[in-house]
Amino acid sequence: MQNTTLRPIAILFAILFSACGKNNDPAPAGKVYNDAKGTSIIVSSVSWYLITQGNGGEVHIKIAGTTNAGRLVLTTYGDGLQTDINIDIDNNHRFSEDAVMSFSATSRQTDTFQENALVTAYKGSDTLKATLPSGNLHY
Repeated sequence: MQNTTLRPIAILFAILFSACGKNNDPAPAGKVYNDAKGTSIIVSSVSWYLITQGNGGEVHIKIAGTTNAGRLVLTTYGDGLQTDINIDIDNNHRFSEDAVMSFSATSRQTDTFQENALVTAYKGSDTLKATLPSGNLHY
């Protein structure tokens, strides 16, 4: 009797965990970017997600981590022009940002595609650039 009671619960958990699976390939998290001058960006989490809007859509990136830089900038090209988004850094050198990387107002891509995020750290006169790939994305 105990086994028959536990089986439906185990099956339910298996279904729930498989339903929570990722739809898109993740970008690398826990990755350390640094240079010879000591500037560093530590990406503790990064996720890419898509939002459908009418016939168009948006590609978002959500990133968090720590840095020893004085300024961080996320560069996007979503409207065809380069846009630099300043990422706030708190007193403990942590940062978190959720930004639109690209968008289409009239048509979404129908096949699998990839994006890249460019994060630039500025520490004094030093500049460190880190590219974060999205992996495969699909609306």
